[in-house]
Amino acid sequence: MKIRVLLLSSLLLSVVGFVQGQERNVPTWADATFRVEGTTIIGPGSDEFLIKGVNVNGPGWCWSRDTLKDLELLIDVWKFNSIRLCACTVWGDRAAENNKDLDAIIKGFTERRIVVMLELHDYTGNWPPLENDGGYITTDSDHEIIRPLRDLKAWWGDKAERFKDNPYVWFNIMNEPGADDSKESADMWFKVHDIVIEAIRATGAKNIIVLDDHGWGQASGYIGGKESYASAVIRMGPAINKKHDNIVYSLHVYDGWTDGKKRFDRYFQDAKDLGLCVILGEFGVSGDNVWQYNAVKSMYDSAIPHNIGRMYWAWDDGGLPMTTGENGRGHAIDKKDGTKPGNLTWVGELVWLDNRGELTAPVPMYDLPLLLNGDFENGTRGWYVTHGGTVAPGTSHNGSAALTIGAGTSSSALQTLELEPNTTYSLKAWGKGNADVGIQYKVGEKDTKEHQKVLVFRTEEWVEKSLAFTTPNETYNRLFYIEKNDADATFQIDDIELKKVDGYK
Repeated sequence: MKIRVLLLSSLLLSVVGFVQGQERNVPTWADATFRVEGTTIIGPGSDEFLIKGVNVNGPGWCWSRDTLKDLELLIDVWKFNSIRLCACTVWGDRAAENNKDLDAIIKGFTERRIVVMLELHDYTGNWPPLENDGGYITTDSDHEIIRPLRDLKAWWGDKAERFKDNPYVWFNIMNEPGADDSKESADMWFKVHDIVIEAIRATGAKNIIVLDDHGWGQASGYIGGKESYASAVIRMGPAINKKHDNIVYSLHVYDGWTDGKKRFDRYFQDAKDLGLCVILGEFGVSGDNVWQYNAVKSMYDSAIPHNIGRMYWAWDDGGLPMTTGENGRGHAIDKKDGTKPGNLTWVGELVWLDNRGELTAPVPMYDLPLLLNGDFENGTRGWYVTHGGTVAPGTSHNGSAALTIGAGTSSSALQTLELEPNTTYSLKAWGKGNADVGIQYKVGEKDTKEHQKVLVFRTEEWVEKSLAFTTPNETYNRLFYIEKNDADATFQIDDIELKKVDGYK
């Protein structure tokens, strides 16, 4: 009760100060606290704190939009209770001026009692070199230097010293460390995090520390389960908890979690059984990627009943749309008075409702075409084309655009699909040349066989082929594929049509 009174007094002082034009009070451990108890985050007033957040631009991040400019929009309109503040040191002069005043950003949000999860993006898919003689060059021009462990410790030691008195600041040590799910990666995950946690705690900082899972943060979709090293969190988290307190573990959700409802359930339950506190630090939707939509729906359908906190990627990323304006950015809503915007995307509406406690599982199904851009009138949009497939007007059987996969390569084109169970579909396409075109899927998570429905083209002229098929009770890893069989020949395809057969649901 004392904590509640202190917090209420602090909030009232903040509001009064704001009205009178004075500074709000930045919270301290005297008026608020956050701690991890078992699998739960306990916030001010000894209440459970379920994180509902979004990733935003921080110091050195590659996108330039001013995060403080959107503070009221994020808090008062979208109702986020937290932000994940993306910081980076590897882009150098190109991003040196972007949101560079870290203290001002943290002060602005935390004085409004919004959690700021500060994270360092430098090591995505990598590990810091353990030696102390500097970093090394990578092949990615945007990430030229991987700084050694010495620098990582120093960076977090500085932040811990600066923000150790503010419980609303959390420390997310490395974004998506490690690129695989090996034992060696899990061991490195433990070693590096253990060293950096000790450096943070040596400053006296009691703040919550957040550790991303390995395998690009996705734990390889947890396909191997707890007996594998798919998740460093599940395998090594108990050992971290034996040494350190106030630790939260973070999973990221992208296409590795397609068809993942059962795997999410297992991951969350395994974490609970081990006493690990888990949140979802990133989840997002690519506008043309059915697998990403599927992963997000699976995540919500599991995270809501398991009471797992979640943070959207990202506020200022146009490729992962929350709105239909300005390439999908969250600040592009058409109403900013707190009423529901009219230009929310499927996932934007889920986030909007979720932040208000109005979302229940299972969440609504997304509405996407069965096959995107099958007539290629929008170029290769929606397709993954390897090795030089091109679209040109006037090359099809009817004078329209067609996809051409040229001679001298064995390239292919792919698109992910959503197929309903026990449903009959028809597939048609026009083709010219030598290729197999069709649909493949698995019937179980561990199925090693690809079940295929194939249109076979072996012709020097344009011809139309068709087939019908019925899906089984479950399908996984669904793909539409175009596979050219003769590397020395050219194949062309157009007017691909996939639809449900009348009379089936």
